[in-house]
Amino acid sequence: MNRAICVAIALAVGMTVFTSNALQNGGSQAGQPFWNDLKAGPHAVGFRVLYYRDHRHKWNKEPVGTVADPGRPIRVSLWYPAVPATSVEPMKYGDYLRHDGPDEFRQINNELDKNDAESWLSDLSELSPPGQPMFEKLLSTPVAAYANAPAAPGRFPLVIFSGGKRSRADANVELGEYLASRGYLVATVPQLGPSDQELELGSSPQEISLHADDFDAALGVLRKLPEADFGHLATAGHSAGGEVAVELALRHPEVAAVVGLDASYGTSGGSKVLKELPEYAVGRKVNAALLDLRRADGSQGVKLDLTAIDALRWHDVYRVIFANAFHGDFTEWGAIGLKLSVPMPSNPDGHTREMGYEVNQHACHAILDFLDARLRGRKDGIRRLRAAIKEVLGAKYNHTPASAKVGITK
Repeated sequence: MNRAICVAIALAVGMTVFTSNALQNGGSQAGQPFWNDLKAGPHAVGFRVLYYRDHRHKWNKEPVGTVADPGRPIRVSLWYPAVPATSVEPMKYGDYLRHDGPDEFRQINNELDKNDAESWLSDLSELSPPGQPMFEKLLSTPVAAYANAPAAPGRFPLVIFSGGKRSRADANVELGEYLASRGYLVATVPQLGPSDQELELGSSPQEISLHADDFDAALGVLRKLPEADFGHLATAGHSAGGEVAVELALRHPEVAAVVGLDASYGTSGGSKVLKELPEYAVGRKVNAALLDLRRADGSQGVKLDLTAIDALRWHDVYRVIFANAFHGDFTEWGAIGLKLSVPMPSNPDGHTREMGYEVNQHACHAILDFLDARLRGRKDGIRRLRAAIKEVLGAKYNHTPASAKVGITK
């Protein structure tokens, strides 16, 4: 199959202008980002969006006269180390939910943005009715990124990130900005169903594979960026996005690290999906090391099943199970929920926003340490990861080298 991609690149983000003090080096001045407790690195953060069409897959469900099918619309959101001008101000959270791309992407952008806004309003209305005041507070929340800022000089390791099912454009934005401030590129694409009339993407093996195809198309464009160091490549994903991250690592032997954030491949249902992915085979060797971060068995009723993911021959497996974690703690919810004081529903686990915030912080730090070790060869990365997790109440850490049986130790 011809894998050539007809590329039409444009850079765009929602350009609603807000007033705040500029952050010149990812610092913590007035208007500091909501994830500031993570402690930003030495780089300012840039954000831009790349648009193009992937002609390997048709997009229109029904032919439009004699007009050729335009190909799947692929929208790549990219965080990166940047050098913003002193006169510009960083974005606000709402900018991540507004896209102003090329004319041929206007319809899909409008639909995705509308879905994201409705999704946020639905969540917030359920937790903090009527929802709209909290939503406006969210939109005005400071973030670290500068829209379309010039990239910092040099080449940086690349992390491909896939959100979970029905994730929004802002999925794990705290992680994207944090890693960019620490010298990484982080790229993601939205979940799209199979056609212009079927926008919602499910979690079947075929749909997981289709989403991985979108990332493959994105990789073709990202390779054109001089700042992208493809010699140091990682994949990561939350929930069903973890299955996408694994599929990409199986497709691309150059991937050196995979991160699963409470990934579905470790649950009873997701384990079955993983086994049916095109590239999966029991005992297959994977060049990458795996960092598997997750909630404990039974939390929110989850049933862990690690047999499928552990049947792959990873370079190394590092597994951390947090005793007091919920599924959303491994996403932007873990940070933004506390910062906005979103009420936490009563639950039998006694889980609180403070607990979720701590899990999110530990997860982000662990990911940075892991990536520093695997992509940058920093020997103290795993030591720092292990030492930090030892201080987390109830957390369990295990390292299993290649070909050894995976287990859990306290």
